[in-house]
Amino acid sequence: MRPILLSGHERALTQVKFSKEGDLLFSVSKDHVVCAWYSANGERFGAYKGHQGALWTVDVDPTTTFLATGGADNTMRLWDVKTGKELKQWEFPTSIRRVEFSEDGRQLLGVTEKRTGQLSNIY
Repeated sequence: MRPILLSGHERALTQVKFSKEGDLLFSVSKDHVVCAWYSANGERFGAYKGHQGALWTVDVDPTTTFLATGGADNTMRLWDVKTGKELKQWEFPTSIRRVEFSEDGRQLLGVTEKRTGQLSNIY
């Protein structure tokens, strides 16, 4: 086992996630960009742009078809892994702190941040 060096984000990483097969790695950071990497050599093969705030969370479905992200812009987004196209966007009253696909990939969970006047919610 050897470390993977990721050079491509301008600000601190907040989460990284391997695909189920382990051949791809996805990273999010405070620079508003989601990056996709080949885990074998650390080469970046794509970036998913659209968020307007720091990103806190990322997950990839079991078939590596869809990518979910969430962040400080109060949105959760669904992306096509291969094309980088944003497929869906959901808006919430507070930041998205966690996204996760179900084991079969048919459901997507989003957890919002608790703030004064707003409860933390699971969607």
